This record gives sequence, structure tokens and C-alpha cells, in this order.
Amino acid sequence: MRRTIVGTCAALGALAIGLAGPATAAPVPVTALNCDGDTYQCTANLRFGDNNWKASWGANIFHQTPRSASRAPVPVTALNCDGDTGKCIANLQFGDGYWRASWSATIFHQGLRSADGTRMAAPVPANSLNCDGNIGRCSVNLQFGDGNWKANWAATIYHL
Repeated sequence: MRRTIVGTCAALGALAIGLAGPATAAPVPVTALNCDGDTYQCTANLRFGDNNWKASWGANIFHQTPRSASRAPVPVTALNCDGDTGKCIANLQFGDGYWRASWSATIFHQGLRSADGTRMAAPVPANSLNCDGNIGRCSVNLQFGDGNWKANWAATIYHL
């Protein structure tokens, strides 16, 4: 089964590279973003194929205190993930609009992830994705508890 997935991903990657050229991959839009404080993972639903493809990455999950809110992250205007490169890229609402954040993510198919029958912990919805170029991190607000829970992770912030 794994060999099939790798072969399919490689074929899709070759197709994307052939159509878009070697310098640009074809990321797909993210339709939902959830983070889980039990597993310290954020998971994005990807608009691709049968819509059961996901991207996940490790994140710090923490409760925001008034002191930790002093940074000024910028909002994200679009979030896409690419199974060929294993990266998620966020467009940042900053400066001339050509600033981006990217981070490594594991891209997987939901049906194939739980093949062993184990139940995953329930992630909570996330919103207000922001990235901060000064500290090289992206963060989201988690819809959990008192509303002051956050997830953040390291990201490469760059200008196109």
C-alpha cells in the first residue's frame, strides 16, 4: 500500500512539475485547519482528489497569557500545502503582499492514516492563522476551553 502511495505522489509530482515548470510546484488550498493539544499536531484538510488528503506538522500548544500576546504577527491571506514538496505555504498580509511563510508538513490520505484501526485523538478547530517574520513562527487560535489556547510552529518567512 505504501509503495502505491509513493508511486502516486511521484506521478502527481511529475505531472505538476511538467505543467508548472521546475521552479514552481502546485500547492493545493487548505479547507480546514485543526490542532490537537494531546498530540501536539496541527492538521489541515486539503482540497485535492477525493478530499481525504491531509497535511500535518508538529506545533507548540500553549495557553496565551497577557504577557505572551505582546508580539505583532501578521494575518495569513491564503494557506496551501503541497504533497510533492512536503511543505505548507502561507501568504502573509504584510508590506507589498509578497511575503510568505513555509514549513515542513507530513501529507497523507485520511483513509490510509488509520489503517491499523486505532482512533486518533480529536483535534480542535483553529482560526486566525498569523505568522511573525521577526521570530520566524506561525500561530493559530484554538477553539478550545476559555479561548486562550494557541498553537505555534517554526516557519521560514521570506519575500518572493
